[in-house]
Amino acid sequence: MEIDWNSEGVAELISTIKLDHHAVNLIYGTDAHISAVPPGRRADNYQETILSKLQFWASTCSKYHGVGLFGGDLFHSKKPKAQGNTLSLISSVIKVFQAFPLNKIFSIPGNHDIVWDLMESLPHQPLGVLIASGVCHNLVSSPIIFTNRDETISVLVEGYPYCDETVLLPLILDAPPRPQGVTYRIALLHAYGHPDAENATFGNTGIPYNPIGYPALAETDYDFVCWGHDHSRKETITVGNVTHIHLGSLARAALNMDEVDRPVSLALLSFSEKGMAYKELPIPVKPLEVIFTTADKGMEKIGNKTGEMSAFFSVMDEAVEGIESSDALEVLRALTDDDSIFDKAVEICEL
Repeated sequence: MEIDWNSEGVAELISTIKLDHHAVNLIYGTDAHISAVPPGRRADNYQETILSKLQFWASTCSKYHGVGLFGGDLFHSKKPKAQGNTLSLISSVIKVFQAFPLNKIFSIPGNHDIVWDLMESLPHQPLGVLIASGVCHNLVSSPIIFTNRDETISVLVEGYPYCDETVLLPLILDAPPRPQGVTYRIALLHAYGHPDAENATFGNTGIPYNPIGYPALAETDYDFVCWGHDHSRKETITVGNVTHIHLGSLARAALNMDEVDRPVSLALLSFSEKGMAYKELPIPVKPLEVIFTTADKGMEKIGNKTGEMSAFFSVMDEAVEGIESSDALEVLRALTDDDSIFDKAVEICEL
């Protein structure tokens, strides 16, 4: 199927899928960050842990006769040839997605699913492999209208491309009205959103950022907005026309309170002749003391070698003093002529 894109990279072609159920049930999750290499301080078999969550999601969709919606960052490593993106991992994810109703999920790409924040890189990424295999439908390129078996309810689900929030907000505000006959409308965003954007800080670090405030979307023509990207949880609230779903990531990939001190849940969005309903569906998770090491591995190895560390950073200061470029790749190349070290650093730092 050919897709027509407008100047902002948003699709203009909408398909319809009829579901064999009296209601349209959509089950949303986001930010799985699956990888064959555990991120951060994870001490468990991270790949199997995330796969089990995806399998739970699949069985939950079957239980509720629902369709799986996903808010981006399925994979963790941005580089397609990174050690975390093994062929075995990609094959395992394909098998799980084939177990969903309709044998696929419906998703938007996150910033970890593309390189250099370029949507054009998607076909060459692990997520692009899943899209090409038919187990993942890209809602950015092709929105979907889901109808119930009697065709009395129709739900339009649209995905927006990953981009800076200052670019994304005008795209949402300029969206055309819902097509004639559409009963309900949902938007999936991989972006920072906040109930009170003017007083928002990034997590618990106090670092300022520029999320989209819920009030900015209050008059838009959406019934639900489902947020990805920010791993922390925000309670579900309705502002104006829109109910905001912001439950945080399926993965607990980092050891900080925004990541781990919260329930891990899916969101059931149900639409029927009785109206629309929302329910959280908790995902079983392991205790924190099982999946995380509380001490940083690097610091464990260093121990009390503070003198060696001081000497190392002193040498680094001297090495970079004469480098004027602010480009990370140029700085890295100036520091080493060893191609193997250069390539490894690029991979690890995801440059």
